[in-house]
Amino acid sequence: MVRPMVGAAGCEDKPASPFLDRAGRLCYKVPGSLLMALPRSLVALWTAAALVLAAACGKRVVVGVVLPETGSAAVYGTSLRSGIELAFEAAPPGTLRRARVTVEYRDSGSDPARAVAAAEALFDRGAVVVIGGATTAEARAMIATADRRERVLLSPSASAPELARLSRYFFRVYPSDELEGVAAADLLAVTLSARRVVVVEEENDYSRGLLPVFVAELTSRGGRMTASIHTGGDAWQRALLDAVRAGADAVYVCGYGDAILEALRTLRVGAFAGPVCTTSAIGSGALLQRAGGFADGVYLPLATVDPAAGPSGHDFVARYRAEFGLLPDVYAAHGFDAALAVRAALERAPELRGSSVREALHSLAGVSGVMGELAFDDLGNVHRRLGIYRIRGGRLEAWQRGAATAAEAR
Repeated sequence: MVRPMVGAAGCEDKPASPFLDRAGRLCYKVPGSLLMALPRSLVALWTAAALVLAAACGKRVVVGVVLPETGSAAVYGTSLRSGIELAFEAAPPGTLRRARVTVEYRDSGSDPARAVAAAEALFDRGAVVVIGGATTAEARAMIATADRRERVLLSPSASAPELARLSRYFFRVYPSDELEGVAAADLLAVTLSARRVVVVEEENDYSRGLLPVFVAELTSRGGRMTASIHTGGDAWQRALLDAVRAGADAVYVCGYGDAILEALRTLRVGAFAGPVCTTSAIGSGALLQRAGGFADGVYLPLATVDPAAGPSGHDFVARYRAEFGLLPDVYAAHGFDAALAVRAALERAPELRGSSVREALHSLAGVSGVMGELAFDDLGNVHRRLGIYRIRGGRLEAWQRGAATAAEAR
């Protein structure tokens, strides 16, 4: 679906005075009779000016969006797109003073190869920036294309630490796993005093990026991984229950939505009473509803809405609820911030080229989204404040340090 942020229309035939076309742009048209009455030099000057204005009137910039709207990661793509659409639809007339912006959406089908093909096609159509790479696997595959084409790829949700080092054209608004792995290890080993931790691991790029951080930080805090259970194998649920019954103070579940839900269901059926921590990948509203009661009490580190966002954060929630009839989840919020960053960069870039947009993104200090300041470091990362949340009745509740019960801290 194509959603224009600032529309385009041909300049209408009007008298020799400035007028607004249907898209609200300032245009001029000079009647032939007036040109005939003017000195030849002024006619030439006016004609040159008219050509410049006509070129400006027709300038167009494409912003591409490549998200998993079908397939295994569709639960994330749907939320991300809703936030992105809201941000672009909220752009007031004239926000981008030099050009009309067309936002073109493509479905990756949760397939990295298909995501690359979609990005290539969008770059061929003139896109100077693509919002995409929702998962670590898709982002990793798309980065090479963006780098080769010297166009910006801005991920709303990929978090593997090494992605930021692959290209100077890669940016993201989601916190790196370096932050999430530390927060999860600190929660289990320090706050909840867990020493023996069973890890459930889904085999994918996301887990391969996050788990080494978690395990290293857990070990440095006096804990240890007593077993690593890989999902998807034969009878892995039975292996998980055997591992926790052999002696586990806590369980850490690392992966995406479906694997997390199955692990939580297995632990609940097996009556595991210790604390369970999982990843921010369960933060989708649809996943939380599917989890039902068996996710109650589960912890997760999550980037929080920045209190400094103040009214803008409340305004986002209100507008989202009015548009979609439900509260936004964390992925919708990150999608919104990704689109805000693109809008701000396109407004600041001196030229509508990939290198200019890249430099403009690095100059956004002081521009705030609902999740915090859109200030990118040299590697294209943003700083985010992580909080600890618990799941209750299909919702996320902020959890304060020191609030653990004796049972949770054993």
